Amino acid sequence: MPLVARRSPNGQFGAGNPGGPGNPYARRVAALRTALMDAVTDEDIRAVARALVNQAKAGEVPAIRELLDRLVGKPTDRAEQGPPIIKVVTGVPHRE
Repeated sequence: MPLVARRSPNGQFGAGNPGGPGNPYARRVAALRTALMDAVTDEDIRAVARALVNQAKAGEVPAIRELLDRLVGKPTDRAEQGPPIIKVVTGVPHRE
């Protein structure tokens, strides 16, 4: 049966469609992630974070960038967003 016939009128896959094979590496990646999580303690994470902060304080630009990316998120491309929208919040109700 052609693929088009396996879809409902709104484009969704119809009942009985077997779907794709999925990600063949998903189980392996999940097992590796579990092993890594089991091997790393909270203290390990704190030590790594402290080392990153110390490197950033020492002026190492890659450490600064990594720290800021993780804490506030990566910067977006301003060209795609258009001009910034600034809202001023004063706590005073707006009167017309």
